[in-house]
Amino acid sequence: MGNHRCGPGRALFIASLAALAAAGPNEAIGQGEDDRYCGSQNLGHWFYCHPPQDEAERDPEASDTAQTTREAVLESAEAFRQRLEEQRLLAVWAPTQENVMTYQQMQWEATVRAATFSDQWRRNTWGNSQLDYTVQRPVAQYARHEWLDQRGAEMTEALAHMSDEYGLFYFYRSDCPFCQRFSPVLRAFADHYGAEVRAISVDGGPMPDFPGARTDAGQFQQLLAGQPAVVPAVLLLNTQTNEAEWITFGLISGQDLADRIFVTMTREVGEDY
Repeated sequence: MGNHRCGPGRALFIASLAALAAAGPNEAIGQGEDDRYCGSQNLGHWFYCHPPQDEAERDPEASDTAQTTREAVLESAEAFRQRLEEQRLLAVWAPTQENVMTYQQMQWEATVRAATFSDQWRRNTWGNSQLDYTVQRPVAQYARHEWLDQRGAEMTEALAHMSDEYGLFYFYRSDCPFCQRFSPVLRAFADHYGAEVRAISVDGGPMPDFPGARTDAGQFQQLLAGQPAVVPAVLLLNTQTNEAEWITFGLISGQDLADRIFVTMTREVGEDY
């Protein structure tokens, strides 16, 4: 496999391909906990630690008034929407100056309301950190650079220890030009981070960057679970749990490869997007 570091999971990694093929890759990733509303009990998204008191219990009259106002607003909005659509059809079918002007005026009113909505939306976002995505992914250039530096340091640390728990299966064909271009990329990644790579030749042919490759004995089709057999293909295996996730089908850059492996190893679904 070349000169590179091998973590304590090496023995489990080498022995796991047959069992993994029989079981298939793990398709379910657990959802991360979200304590936005209930941090003490970790009930998750849209849950409260204590159910909010019903409006009617606090003030029945206020609740009735609010409901009436809400219904009136919805009725007014629906009525305007219907009139706008009717006027549009009328203006298109009978484009007199009056019909078109009336539609333009109504459309202007709709545009103003949409602009007001957009303005209120952004003000809500500015004033509520839970709604502001730039808190997670800054867009200002100097802040973006800082975020990338921190993420890069975390990625380097995680990938440097990936061989302790993870390994890669690499499926290729010797006559595939894309595999021939991708193999050096994968080899460079493995050598840099000390990652264990078990190369599997789908057609039984060699690949210079992986001289110890084994011939596929049907595992690839089993692991694909009905997907098209696209190569090059890389599978990330957790040697402790025997769970696996496909990382790529086809050619990607070394940076994309590192980022996909890092995200799959360290992030739950919904935490990194």
